Amino acid sequence: MHSLIEAAADGKSSDSCTANAEAKSYAEFWSPPFGYSLVAGLLLLISFAFGTVLFINDQDATTAFTDIGSVIIDGLVTLALFYGAKCSYIEGRTVYLAWMMMALSRLSFTIGDGIWAYTELVLHESPFPSLADYFYILSYPLFLFGILILPSIKFTSSERLKMVLDTGIVMISAVLVFWSLIIAPTIQDSADVDVLTLMLSVAYPVMDLILLFAVLELIFKRIYRRDQNSLLFLAGGITSLIVADAFFFQQTLEGTYVSGGFLDFVWPVGYVLIGLAGMSQVDAIHKGSFASYQTDQPKYGQLTWPLYLPYFCAAGAFTLLVWSHEHSIGLSFDTLSWAVGWIIGLVIVRQVLALNENAQLYRSAQQDLLERKLAQQEIIRLNEELEGRVASRTAQLEAANRELQNEIQERTLAEAAMVDSERRLADIINFLPDATFVINKDGVVIAWNRAIEKLTGINAEDMLGRDNYEYALPFYKRRRPLLIDLVLKPNLQFEETYATIKREEDGTLVGDAFIPDINGRAIYLMGSAAVLYDSRGQVYGAIESMRDITDRKLVEEDLKSAKNRAELAMKAKSEFMANMSHEIRTPLNAVIGMAGLLMETDLKLEQRDYLETIRNSGNALLSIINDILDFSKIDGGKMVLASRRFDLQSCIEIAIDLVAAKAAEKGLELAYFLESGVPHEIIGDETRLRQILINLLGNAVKFTEKGEVVLSVSSGPAENGKIELHFSIKDTGIGISQEDIGKLFQSFSQVDSSTTRYYGGTGLGLAISRRLAEMMGGRIWVESELGRGSTFHFTIISEAVHEKEPPQPQDLILCGKKAIIVEGSDSVRNMLVKVLSSWGMVVVASSSGKEAMDMLAGKVYDFVIIDAKLPDMSGQDLARDIRFVKGCDAPIVIMVPIGCKILREAFVSGWLSKPIKPIQLRDHLIKLLTPKSTVVSEFRPKPAKPVEEHGLTLLLAEDNPVNQKVALGMLRRLGYTADVASNGFEVLQAIEKKTYDVILMDIQMPQMDGLDATRKIRGRENLANQPCIIAMTAYALDGDREEFLNAGMNDYISKPIRIEELKTALERCSLARKVKEKCS
Repeated sequence: MHSLIEAAADGKSSDSCTANAEAKSYAEFWSPPFGYSLVAGLLLLISFAFGTVLFINDQDATTAFTDIGSVIIDGLVTLALFYGAKCSYIEGRTVYLAWMMMALSRLSFTIGDGIWAYTELVLHESPFPSLADYFYILSYPLFLFGILILPSIKFTSSERLKMVLDTGIVMISAVLVFWSLIIAPTIQDSADVDVLTLMLSVAYPVMDLILLFAVLELIFKRIYRRDQNSLLFLAGGITSLIVADAFFFQQTLEGTYVSGGFLDFVWPVGYVLIGLAGMSQVDAIHKGSFASYQTDQPKYGQLTWPLYLPYFCAAGAFTLLVWSHEHSIGLSFDTLSWAVGWIIGLVIVRQVLALNENAQLYRSAQQDLLERKLAQQEIIRLNEELEGRVASRTAQLEAANRELQNEIQERTLAEAAMVDSERRLADIINFLPDATFVINKDGVVIAWNRAIEKLTGINAEDMLGRDNYEYALPFYKRRRPLLIDLVLKPNLQFEETYATIKREEDGTLVGDAFIPDINGRAIYLMGSAAVLYDSRGQVYGAIESMRDITDRKLVEEDLKSAKNRAELAMKAKSEFMANMSHEIRTPLNAVIGMAGLLMETDLKLEQRDYLETIRNSGNALLSIINDILDFSKIDGGKMVLASRRFDLQSCIEIAIDLVAAKAAEKGLELAYFLESGVPHEIIGDETRLRQILINLLGNAVKFTEKGEVVLSVSSGPAENGKIELHFSIKDTGIGISQEDIGKLFQSFSQVDSSTTRYYGGTGLGLAISRRLAEMMGGRIWVESELGRGSTFHFTIISEAVHEKEPPQPQDLILCGKKAIIVEGSDSVRNMLVKVLSSWGMVVVASSSGKEAMDMLAGKVYDFVIIDAKLPDMSGQDLARDIRFVKGCDAPIVIMVPIGCKILREAFVSGWLSKPIKPIQLRDHLIKLLTPKSTVVSEFRPKPAKPVEEHGLTLLLAEDNPVNQKVALGMLRRLGYTADVASNGFEVLQAIEKKTYDVILMDIQMPQMDGLDATRKIRGRENLANQPCIIAMTAYALDGDREEFLNAGMNDYISKPIRIEELKTALERCSLARKVKEKCS
């Protein structure tokens, strides 16, 4: 479980293990493949060479191109060095500082190039000295300083002496060449110039010697392996610059230098090599090879080719001496001879040291050979002595051997059995799918199965019998405790260091970790290790197994990613829902508000019925909007059902009203009836129940072209004293095949695509209904046959309200009265018979006009209730015929489908819209019996207390003119008056001019919304009395109310505004004001 412990550290032990530093380097920077950098460098050089050749005949263009090109290349090289320095920080501050100094050196040089290009190209001047020279000169010591602080080889005293001699030979040779061929001629040619110019002229070759010293520092003290590419590129780049500078100085002295020549190409080569050094450093750190350089223990001369450099330089110095005999140079022949003599002397000393080392090695080898010879002689002597002893003991052993023969045979059998048992165990371990190996208590591998061979690439024969199993695992970098070690020798402190390691109750250690590189791929491993005991209960070893859990981890990561995406989508959906709620609620506020105000006026019964349908439909639409906003709650399991007392029959009638118009358009009969025993009031979520009914009734009407849709409700007992309500919606529509029923209750799904194209719809209603029914403790199902209609059933568990209201006098008026019902629809007729019978009335029913006329002959009835459309005649014709029957003057009530325009005849006593609502029918029949009664209409508005009684001053903040009109109308109905402001700024202006007790504040307004306006009002300490602020908003998502209250608002009213809620909120503000006045 080597890799698990290593990867589990995850930054906790970064100072103690190289593997963690490598993991850290992967996380902290991005590194392009070095091949890309190499190609980029070649492209730069090719482009530079091509441009130089292109402008070779135009000196000005050549100068401009070379100047600008040098600045660009220098800039890129500087960036590469800075990047190399940044990435080197994880290897230590010394390495980072070294590369940073080299980067600053190139930055200084780049600034110098930029200044020179500006001077030469813009100012058309080539001064010497110039400001650029100071930046050029500064770059040399910075570069040397960076080289000097790079980590170097640890030398012995003899190695250090050899290194000093080699460096001295090369440097003296270089000084001779530079002084003879460059520095001395430069001083001679600059005899008539000022001191500063002379110093700068000499400084450049001197600085090149400094760079040469830097190169020697690299190759003698820091480069000891052939794969140290960054330092090799660095040495090559510096060498290219020194050579280019030397030829430039020589050609300048001879007057043969021409801009745009081959020499101008050598400098960019040096720059690019230095830049490649920076990118090579990044590549080495990224691959982890740089860390291995720091753990090596090299010796001087480990890389042999630099050792030849002093001899070549000595030969060069001697060649210069020979050449100077016939040529004049900056040094006299005698001085040069002394210098060459010193160089040869140093070479001789260097050779003497080498010969001395060789002699010491030879003496050491001879001493070893002598000691081995003496040891061999001693072994021969001891062998002869032992042979005598063996002969004397042989006889004794033979006797003992005979005694042990029997024991050996018995033990052989036992061992054979044990070997067989071990072989079986090995076969079992080998068969295991997890990578598994076993060690004995001494740490020697005794089992290495096929799975771990495949995982590590190491065969069993290479591991069995060895104790360095951690090195066999390619993802393990150095020796440290593994899980298998920890179970044998527990280390609680070590286990606590790594959070992924857990110890089970039976002592088993388990853990998992990410392995970035194992046989060329990254995987997740889960490992476990346990102690193995022999038959006597003694520990004889341990076992560790590793399982590849990469797929599981990837799935987990995908799930996390999907969760994040889902959360973002949910946030976007919530914002969309909030905006949609506001846009729909704003006009809906006007519809419901105006309908409510109109209900307070004197209306005809039929007008009131139509208006009530409009208001109920608006309220139902509002509930649907709320349901849409809550769909995300249903999906996420966050839906919370309300638990309120409500009128079940009223809930059903509102749902019926919503689909009645569509049913009337298609000529469908729409009816409902409640079985006996169904409670009048229940406790539950009225809105959700109505939503289910609207969905199912709407679907029934949509998929039914003729016939009827009938809703029936029954009840039965449930657990804990509750009741189960059973709703069934039966239609005569197209029906559903048994194969397609399973698709019905899935989200966004219908029976088939043709259904969606023909009838429309999202396919979401049944899915919502199913979830809501399940949340209410029930279920939903369907019974259907293709072409013969469907019956949808659903149940809910609820608590019934058993309070019985005392009977009212008007409830007994209809008892004993006789009525005849003429209705062509069997369902509607049966429903009406049940309803009227429940009121104590005597009821007969007929399905046609002719049959009704026969039943009326010689009989007296208190009411005649007729459908407007009978199978054999119209309802009006039948009513007219009845009026001609002698002695039949009973009130006639005609039931008209909603939206049907029929001429209202004077001989008809009353008109009712279908679908029939029992309560409305009862009130109408009572009204026909007591036309002059003083029964107060349930729709009569209750006068509000006048504003003077409350003494409240109101400010209405609302930008929508229609909503202003609705709110002001409601306030007038309640006896209040109010000033109006259209945005937050007008509110602030209004409260400066007048003190208000209450501000009705819309949330979304132009220029300044209600929340900002509220915060500014609450922040004004100069206001003598802070007003009570009531939020009026079309937002309806979770958290909106809390946000409004946190902004400083006192109360909250949701649009569409209901006059009852408005009245209650104002009364709360009035009470709070009175309490405050009393306390003050």
